[in-house]
Amino acid sequence: MDKKYRLIWGVCLILIGIGTVILMGSNIIGTELPDTVRRVIGVVDLVGLGGLGFTSVKIFKGEN
Repeated sequence: MDKKYRLIWGVCLILIGIGTVILMGSNIIGTELPDTVRRVIGVVDLVGLGGLGFTSVKIFKGEN
């Protein structure tokens, strides 16, 4: 069960990282992303953040 939570934790972390790099990269380059793309990336980040928090609690609670 711990392996499943660690896998979900890693996937959520990667999703948040990719979204952050895309948004930050577009700001550095100076290109404007369409509003819908920015909102979709934001929603994916929020879902990933929820999954990251949930699995972090499960992983650390399971180790005690």
